[in-house]
Amino acid sequence: MAGASVTQDVPYRALNGWLALGLAIPCLALAALTFLGGGVLVLGRGSAGSVFLLVSAGALAAGIVLLAGLITLKPRQAAVLTLFGRYHGTIARDGFWWRNPLTAVAKVSLATEAQETKIITVNDLMGNPITIAAAAIWRVQDAARATFDVGSYHEFVSLQAEAALRNIASTRPYDHDEAENVGEEAGDAKRRLAEKATRVASLRADRDAIHADLIAELGQRVALAGVVVEDVRITHLAYAPEIAGAMLKRQQAGAIIAARRQIVEGAVAIVRDTIRRLEQPEDGHSGIVFDDQGRASMAQNMLIMIVGDREATPVVSVGTKP
Repeated sequence: MAGASVTQDVPYRALNGWLALGLAIPCLALAALTFLGGGVLVLGRGSAGSVFLLVSAGALAAGIVLLAGLITLKPRQAAVLTLFGRYHGTIARDGFWWRNPLTAVAKVSLATEAQETKIITVNDLMGNPITIAAAAIWRVQDAARATFDVGSYHEFVSLQAEAALRNIASTRPYDHDEAENVGEEAGDAKRRLAEKATRVASLRADRDAIHADLIAELGQRVALAGVVVEDVRITHLAYAPEIAGAMLKRQQAGAIIAARRQIVEGAVAIVRDTIRRLEQPEDGHSGIVFDDQGRASMAQNMLIMIVGDREATPVVSVGTKP
């Protein structure tokens, strides 16, 4: 975009349309009256008949010019005017206006619009193919740029939104799990890529940061068209179908490992607290004295009972044979 010429918006000093309409009606009435009067005089061979007809023609021309220059603008709408192929100014206020009738008018909506990209496939920072789509909220701020500096600002925004989404998605990891689990056996390039991935926001977990990056990226791209980006949100994010199954298994395995780790940590804390409380005297009762083997046996049995998937079946020892 560097070096591209940018159209400078120039406000057009339009006249009040009601004033122009108020002048046009008397002009047309005068044209009708003088035409009738001139016709009567001409038929009666009066010398003033031609003067009346000239006045009628002038009043009619003035009325037509005044009516032809009227223009109505809705709220959040602008009119870009060109005169003989040159930019002549912009009317950016809603209402009833009069402008030079020789100017061509191109109306541009200044209302906020929403546009969603199609679902695209792109490789994330770690090289995994993902499918992603986003919705952009934007509006035209400079009607002159939107009209002259790009062919179609709607298509321009659509293409730039897809380009910005591709750029952000390809420079961010889908999530940090894969990067954090890269081992020492991986190559130097893979480890450097993983280190970079852990330092940037992930597409799945850090949505606020990704949305801010998308707004900034797309805003720079569409500034040439006089468009301001108000918000960009990811509407679809998933692994590509060819790797979705494998990635789902990896995520499930990670979830199982995390759950097991939490169960084990909790079980160790329970066992430690139980043995401590059993050995500690309380309410005048002496605590139970365990030797190292007894502690180890109790800890083993409790861990098996707590960590195991099945319910424990207690076995009560009632004595020993003589």
